[in-house]
Amino acid sequence: MDNTQLLKKTKVKGLFIFCMKCKKRVGDICGNSGKRLSSCKDIDKHRYKLRVCIPGNDSSVKTKIFETRDSNQVVVDAFAYRAELESCNYMPKMIESKTVVPTTLLEGMAFYIAYLNNDTPHQQEHKQRTVAHVKEVERHFIYFGDYLKTIKVDVAVLPFEKLDRTVVGELKSFLLETKNYAPKTYNKYIQNMRVFTNRVIEEFDFNMKNPFTGFKPLRTAAKIATITKVEFHDLLKLLTPENGIHTFLERKTQKTFNKQYYKPWLKEAFLLALLTGRRREAIVQMKFNGIIENAQGEPVTIKVEDFKVNRGRSLTKKEEVKYIFIPIIAPLKKLLLELGYEENKGKDLFILAPNEKMNRDSMKDLISKAFTHYFNQLGTGKKVELYDLRKTYISHLYASYGEKARTITKHAGTDVMLDHYVDEQVVAEVAKDFEFFDL
Repeated sequence: MDNTQLLKKTKVKGLFIFCMKCKKRVGDICGNSGKRLSSCKDIDKHRYKLRVCIPGNDSSVKTKIFETRDSNQVVVDAFAYRAELESCNYMPKMIESKTVVPTTLLEGMAFYIAYLNNDTPHQQEHKQRTVAHVKEVERHFIYFGDYLKTIKVDVAVLPFEKLDRTVVGELKSFLLETKNYAPKTYNKYIQNMRVFTNRVIEEFDFNMKNPFTGFKPLRTAAKIATITKVEFHDLLKLLTPENGIHTFLERKTQKTFNKQYYKPWLKEAFLLALLTGRRREAIVQMKFNGIIENAQGEPVTIKVEDFKVNRGRSLTKKEEVKYIFIPIIAPLKKLLLELGYEENKGKDLFILAPNEKMNRDSMKDLISKAFTHYFNQLGTGKKVELYDLRKTYISHLYASYGEKARTITKHAGTDVMLDHYVDEQVVAEVAKDFEFFDL
């Protein structure tokens, strides 16, 4: 948006337009020249400003100036700021009460974003969510605002309780035809909007039905990619510093720059991913003191936290966190010995690159990007990512043990494992050695 564009007035209590030069509230007349506002030479100095009175103290207020010039976004930000203030103990009279009831759909969206960010006084409802998820919901709200414009409805004006089947009646065609959503993306969008609407209805006891419950999920075909034995060994041969250089083109400046993806521990990282079937977070967090031995002193399993489940349930070390026990198969045992198992047995030391100074979050990101970078150099034409090593592991596990594989993968149901992780081609390949009746 052009920063000289006039800001639009909103109906949010305490929110007004303020001139940073005149230090005055902006009306229809310029405070400096006394002429019509459209002739003001300092429109770019105008900002949205929020004034919040502290309950129980009429003379005390909190103010905040927003940088955004978008009239819809500032409503979201203002509502989130109110929620942030409410979560502080300097407003004791409001701690026990509910958040201000949203009157419009936009205010309901603002409440939900604050809720996702735990900017509410109800700590029992706080939950750890990824930044990516919150950003995704924000994008979906923006797209819903775009949809409403096509039916001549303003998200900042539509009363929340008027959100009904008629309003969302043309949303499906908008998402599939205008936005060109794939079935999986469409289902995710509807799910987010359904959860959001349920949350607001429940929080504020609105007497209404959720219009998004009428949307039936579209059938999706999961694309299960795996890597072959030949491809994996060829990949390991490519792991050199020379092959690790990736050249980027910066869009704005059209200048190129290089990124080095090579690390001396990449081979071990890829092997751990393949031989354990775990996600990248677990790979970089595995420790030697998590290796469990049997009565004969042989390493049999690796105990590692199930980060995805624990994050989803907002579990911490103080609670009953879930752990995964990874079976140590022969090639994994060989790898652990090469990585110093005998010398580091029982130590609180990372199995992968214990001396690496890069933080573990950065390591897991680099591993993913490096895998894609090197695999593309094989020229197979396949789109394979680091996560597909997990699918490769589970596919071979299922081919060997059938539904018993779920006791190792810890999937909630066999259907989830079959629909999203098992490559039927891998199963067929393994089954070629199946003997039947000695024929």
